[in-house]
Amino acid sequence: MQELPFRQIHLDFHTSPFIGSIGSAFSAEEFVQTLKAAHVNSINLFAKCHHGLSYYPTKVGRMHPGLDFDLLGQMIEVCHREGIKCPIYIPMAWEEVSAENANWLEVTRDGVLGEKPPFGDAWFTWRKICLNKEAYFQFVLAQVGEIMDRYEVDGFWFDIVFQHGCYCADCMAEMKRMGFDPKNEGDVARHDFIVTQRFMERLQKFVKDRLPDALTFFNYSLTPDNGSLPDYAMAEKLKFQTHFEIETLPSGEWGYNHFPLFSNYLNTFGKETLGMTGKFHKSWGDHGSLKNPEALEYECFRMLMAGSKCCIGDQLHPRGRLDPTVYKRIGAVYAQIMAREPWCAGDEKIANIGIFLNNRPLEMDLTSDKGAMRMLMELHQPFDFLDRRADFSQYELILFPDGVAFDGELAAKTKQYIEAGGKVILSNRSGLNPEGTAFALPEFGVAFGGENPWCPSYIRVGERLAGTHIEPLDYVVYEQGMKVAAQAGSEVLAGVGRPYFNRAWDHFSSHCQTAYEEQTGWPGIVRRGGCVYIAYPLFHNYMADGVRVYRDIVERCIGLLLDKPLIRTSLPKTAELAVRRQRNRTIVHMLHYVAQRKCDNLDIVEDKLPLYHIDLAVRLKTRPRQVVFAPSGEALPFAYEDGYVRITVPKLEGHGMVVVEE
Repeated sequence: MQELPFRQIHLDFHTSPFIGSIGSAFSAEEFVQTLKAAHVNSINLFAKCHHGLSYYPTKVGRMHPGLDFDLLGQMIEVCHREGIKCPIYIPMAWEEVSAENANWLEVTRDGVLGEKPPFGDAWFTWRKICLNKEAYFQFVLAQVGEIMDRYEVDGFWFDIVFQHGCYCADCMAEMKRMGFDPKNEGDVARHDFIVTQRFMERLQKFVKDRLPDALTFFNYSLTPDNGSLPDYAMAEKLKFQTHFEIETLPSGEWGYNHFPLFSNYLNTFGKETLGMTGKFHKSWGDHGSLKNPEALEYECFRMLMAGSKCCIGDQLHPRGRLDPTVYKRIGAVYAQIMAREPWCAGDEKIANIGIFLNNRPLEMDLTSDKGAMRMLMELHQPFDFLDRRADFSQYELILFPDGVAFDGELAAKTKQYIEAGGKVILSNRSGLNPEGTAFALPEFGVAFGGENPWCPSYIRVGERLAGTHIEPLDYVVYEQGMKVAAQAGSEVLAGVGRPYFNRAWDHFSSHCQTAYEEQTGWPGIVRRGGCVYIAYPLFHNYMADGVRVYRDIVERCIGLLLDKPLIRTSLPKTAELAVRRQRNRTIVHMLHYVAQRKCDNLDIVEDKLPLYHIDLAVRLKTRPRQVVFAPSGEALPFAYEDGYVRITVPKLEGHGMVVVEE
C-alpha cells in the first residue's frame, strides 16, 4: 500500500443548491499553485457533498445545479500533474438528495424520520440515511464505480459511515431474525455495528477488486475500547481501513484531550495514522474564520509526536477559489513540518508504561482513561493505551484505571506478567471479577469489602508516599471509593478517613461535604510486591476535578515501582514530550504551547512560551555517538552515566527534537 504523505488538506465543499455560479472563479492552475506554495502533497477532493450534490457530470447522482463544468476532473488532473495525491471524498449517510427517498431514512426510537423533525434545526439540518437499505447501497456502488470509470483514483474517503440506532422496518425485522430485542438498547447497538461492518466490507471489496492499491478510509466512530466484547471490539471496526484518520478539531467538539488518547491507542494496531484538524477558529463550515498560527503549529506538531501524518481541513468558497490568506498560514506550518520529516519518517514509538483501557464499547465513557493520560502527559512519562491484544511484556508498568473488570483470561495474563517482574497499579473497581464480588488475584494484596459508605471521604497519605512531596492533610476525594482490607504481607501506604456524616437534603453542614472526623482503619492505598492498589477512582476524579494531589499520589506510586524511569526532565507540566525510535536514533520530541480557556467552551492557543536550560535524561543501554537538536542540527553536549544520557537543551520555542545518535 502507498505510504501516507505528511502534509495533507481535507477540502470540504458542502454547497447549497440555493447558491449559483459554482466554480465561477476557479482556475485549475491557480488552484494547484496555491497548494504547491503551501507545501501540500495530498488533498481530499470532493466528488459529492452533504447536500447530496455532485461536482462532476454524473449520470448516477445529481450534479449541482449551479455548476456547468467538471470541477472534480479538473482538480484531479492538475493535482496529479504536480505529484499531489488526491483521494476522493464521498459522504454516505448525510446526503440530502438521497434523503428525499423517505424509505431510505433511519427511524429513531421515537419514530422520527432521518433524526430530523419536520422543521429541524437551522444549525444542523442533515437527514440520516439507514445503511441497511440495499437499494441505497447499490446507488452508492453505482456512483463509486462511475468515479473509478471516469478518473485516476488514489483512494476514497467515505464519510458518515455509522448507524445511530435505527428502528426502521428493515432493521426491526432483521433484529428479530437475529434474536435481538429491539427494545434493548444494547441489542440495537450491536445490530447497528453489524450493519455498519457489512456496509464497509462490501464497499471496500468493490473498490479493492478494481483498485487493489487504493486507500480506503471510512470515517466511523473509532472510540477506543479494551476488547472486553470481542465481537464488538475495535479490532473488528478497523478491518476495512487501509489506514486510520483521527478527525479531531480541538476547537470543535473534540477538545485537546481527544487526539493524544485516540492516537496513542490506534498506533498500536500497526497501520499508519493521520491526524486531522482544521483551519477554522471553531469547527467545520466556520466561514470567515482562521485558526491562530500557534494553535495550528501546536496541533500539527502533536501529530508528528504521535507518529501521525498531518491533515488540515478547509472549505472551498462556492466560487471555487482557495483563499490565499488561509494557504499562507497553512504553508507556514507545513514548511516547518517538511523540515522535520527526515526525523519522523519510518519512526516508531517507545513507551515503558501501558494504560489498560477502562472504557468498554457499549459504555463510551473515557473519563478515567483521559485522567490517566493527563497524569502521565504532565509527568512526561511515555505510555501506550492497551487492550486485550497487547503484549504486556513490552511494558515495565501497567495502569488499570478505576473500573477494569478481570475475567479469567485477563487475570491469567496479568498474573503471568506480574510473575515475570511486571509492575501494576490498579484503582477503585479495577481488579474485581466481572461480578464485582471479589478481587481476581491475591497478588493485588487486598480483600473486597464493598463500597466505601462515606462519600466524599478523605485520604491520608503515609510517610512512604508523602515524604516532602505531599504535605500532611486529610485530602478530600470527591467520588465513591472502595472498602478493602489489606491481605497478609501487604503494606498500607494510605488510610481512609470518614466525615461526620454524609450530606443529605435534611442532614448537612456548611456549603459542601461534611468535614473530616476520624480514620476508619481501612486502607486507601496498599502495596504488595510489584502491585499497588488505590481504593479511590483517582483517575476519573482527576479528569473531573483536576486536584493536583491525586496526580502527586499516582506519581509517588509509580516512583515506588519504577526506580529508573525512561525519562527524567525539568520540563514544566505545561510541556508535552514523546520518545520515538528511527533506525539507530532515539528521538525525544518536546512541545510547549499554552492553551487557555478564554471563553466558556473553547480552549485558545495563541502563545508559544519559550523554555530555557531544560534538563533531560534519557535511559539508554550504550553511550551515544552524538546528540543534536533538530531541525536546526545544533550539536548538544552530553554526559553518559548510570545508564542515562544527560543533556541540557539551551532553548525550546514551540517544538523541537533531541536526536540521540547511537
